[in-house]
Amino acid sequence: MPLTLRDVLELPAVARGIPKVRSGSDALDTEVRWVHVSELANVAGTLSGGELILSIGIVLAEPGTDLAAYVDSLRDSGAAGLAVELGRHVERLPDALVQAARAHGFPVIELHAPVRFVEITETVHAQVVNAQFERLSFSHRAHRALGTLGVEGASAEEILGRCVDLISRPVVLEDLAHRVIAFDGDVPAEDILRDWSSRSRQVPVGPETTYGGPEQWISTPVGPRRRRWGRLVVPTRIGRAHFDDVRFVLERAAEAVTITHLVANTAEGTEGAAAAKLIQDVLSGHAADPVVVRARARALGFATSGPIAVVMARGPGADDDPDRDLVDGVTKAAKAVQRSALVGRVRPQMVAVLFDCPLPESAQRLPERLVEKLGDGLVAALAAGQPAQSWRDLPMSLTEAEHVATVAPAVPGTTRPGVVRARDLGIRSLLWQIRDDSRLHSFIESRLGPVLALRSDKREETLHLLEAYLQENGVMVPFARRVHLGRTAAYARVRSLERLLQSNLSDSEERTSVHVALIAYRQDDSRQLPSSPAQPAR
Repeated sequence: MPLTLRDVLELPAVARGIPKVRSGSDALDTEVRWVHVSELANVAGTLSGGELILSIGIVLAEPGTDLAAYVDSLRDSGAAGLAVELGRHVERLPDALVQAARAHGFPVIELHAPVRFVEITETVHAQVVNAQFERLSFSHRAHRALGTLGVEGASAEEILGRCVDLISRPVVLEDLAHRVIAFDGDVPAEDILRDWSSRSRQVPVGPETTYGGPEQWISTPVGPRRRRWGRLVVPTRIGRAHFDDVRFVLERAAEAVTITHLVANTAEGTEGAAAAKLIQDVLSGHAADPVVVRARARALGFATSGPIAVVMARGPGADDDPDRDLVDGVTKAAKAVQRSALVGRVRPQMVAVLFDCPLPESAQRLPERLVEKLGDGLVAALAAGQPAQSWRDLPMSLTEAEHVATVAPAVPGTTRPGVVRARDLGIRSLLWQIRDDSRLHSFIESRLGPVLALRSDKREETLHLLEAYLQENGVMVPFARRVHLGRTAAYARVRSLERLLQSNLSDSEERTSVHVALIAYRQDDSRQLPSSPAQPAR
């Protein structure tokens, strides 16, 4: 724990001097890194920052000293504060010094009884060294507790539990849509997750660790630097004394969660595990180098210099149902097409197929040929992504095919599905493809932020009202009829919406912009937290 000015004033060696704070009382939590005795009017070049300056007042008693410039010199050099012993050279602090210090909030302390500067120096330096040793010991404990969890495949809950043990504060793992993935802490779940989405949205998001918001939360991003998918949040106010330790632990925990997430995404034990691992690596971003991906594909007998047809088959069962028949059936169908192919299970009830396409036009026909070879009732939906023109394009094509297969309606049980493509899903396809893109979430916040920050009950009521107005394309009569209001009351509600959103909903472009944001927000029903949150796993 760092030593602050407030701590220094409470030390016996300083307390014997009967200290009185004359200015900068709001800055007493400033960290003191060292103590320096100086009577120089200009300390530039003699300090490294964080020093408490001790003086017997010689510099203050000299007739030519510019006291305002003296205070500026101390501030500009990074001094933590100035302590002056009264009596030998000055009986009281000059008014000009106090006024200049107060103008800048710079701490100035007067000592009304004699003290031994050497005793203060030795005591403070011992405290600083001890604090540095404690910080080093804490860092070592954090490394031991968190350092290997990621590569060992520890769960997010286990990582958060270790984090809580170190900092004694609750920790939450959320995704970019502010949905809680995991949490831990000695605080009741209902307190941690209370109106989480609205509260979390008010905490700044950045590429590195951030601190702020109404409740002064600290957060750090999770995921590879170029593909952030969430963040860790400590939902309590952090004082300066503990900030560095909490930040250090949170960043180490974020690294562990990132690694374990990548490891989990590539752990499959079904038939065709090597192909599945390659496809999962590409889809998750774990294999980002096209040269490496091509080499691994060649080792599996999949060598292509042309486009790659990408198909995704969704099984008819729930995520926790056995899907061995799905994997086997799709594999056999892919082989029956008589094209070089890679088949891999990317997640439960979802199987990807990559076809080699020497001729560009065959990339459009191969998904239909795969359907012809599938047995009836085996697949609930079959989606085709845009053909990947190179290995570099493959992650985007796989992601597109997966989202189309996810949102496409299931065919009846014994029916063979047709091929669904992104263009068949309209604008919802685009929004689903970029649902994890931070730019989309920023767009949603810019359009709907004031509504999403409301209490959960008021938020849903307002969203339903806005949804009804947009679905009627801003035409007042059918809108009023839909929400069971008279025209006058309906107009009043729309004006309230416009004031809240700071948007002119009568303008077609503004209305379209808000409508797109609302569709993007509504496309995932899991955004809303359950009314009775599950207890954290410890």
